[in-house]
Amino acid sequence: MSEASFEKYSAEEWEHIRKRFFNSILNDTEIAKLGQNVGVSWPFKGKGETAEKYIEYDFEELKSVPGLVGKQSRIKTLMDILRETLAFDDPFSDMVDTVESESEVDDTFERILAKLEIPPSYPCEFVHFEAGTRELLRDEGVNTLIEVVHFGQKLARNVVVGGDLKTFLNGLAHKDEVGITKHLPYRRGIRGLHLPEAIGLIANDLPEAAQLQLLSQSDTSLTDAETALLGKASALNVEAAIKTAVERVRKVSEWFTAEAADLQQVFNTGGSPERYFIMINDARLERMAIELAKLQLGVADAKKSGFFGKLFGR
Repeated sequence: MSEASFEKYSAEEWEHIRKRFFNSILNDTEIAKLGQNVGVSWPFKGKGETAEKYIEYDFEELKSVPGLVGKQSRIKTLMDILRETLAFDDPFSDMVDTVESESEVDDTFERILAKLEIPPSYPCEFVHFEAGTRELLRDEGVNTLIEVVHFGQKLARNVVVGGDLKTFLNGLAHKDEVGITKHLPYRRGIRGLHLPEAIGLIANDLPEAAQLQLLSQSDTSLTDAETALLGKASALNVEAAIKTAVERVRKVSEWFTAEAADLQQVFNTGGSPERYFIMINDARLERMAIELAKLQLGVADAKKSGFFGKLFGR
């Protein structure tokens, strides 16, 4: 047995797992179900087959538990399931292989990104976070997606990570596609990052009045309450928000060069932008994204008289 293998299944590692599971909300979940979530099979089923049953014992005592007697491989399987479960339950901790050398690189998130076909080099400025998180990442000189991940892991060793940074990394750790799409232009069911969703996220970040202005431009019917809200909004603030969004669309389009060329071709040939943006799967966001794309590309009808003619015709 190699040194690394011994440490991974050592008494010290088991003690670490035990301590973490004492406070885990998953300690009364069937191990077979936990195993299904992490892709490892457990031979026993039943309400009594929980982590709580096994963490009562230290490493030596564990070898005498019925079902584990003389079954070293089964003990290893138990530890694998609990270890991987804790990695998902708290992906910020240095839980995985904790007794291994600190110099060893934990590539858990790199492997997750590769499986989801998300480029680690995706610019941090295009990852959608709250203003406070964006400011923190900017101040720390975080430039890429993988640097966001590493920063979150490093930060968690010293402080409790909260807010949308924790939500984002939890989503990645669980491969939660719905959660991931709140921060990245990820295409559910297909994988990878894409320009239509990127523009949709930019539209979603806009203040409500700016969103309503885009919807109005797309001839979407507004409710009386929405019309009233738009009428009371500061035209200067709406203008500034939309200009900022258009600039963000321009920048993100430089990353998605091939898809940006496809979008340009759609407008050049009189194609259907609605079809291009349909993967956003939200009718209003799709319409807002189309209007932002028109403004960024300088499509003629986006410069017609009215608010947008004023906005980009000065």
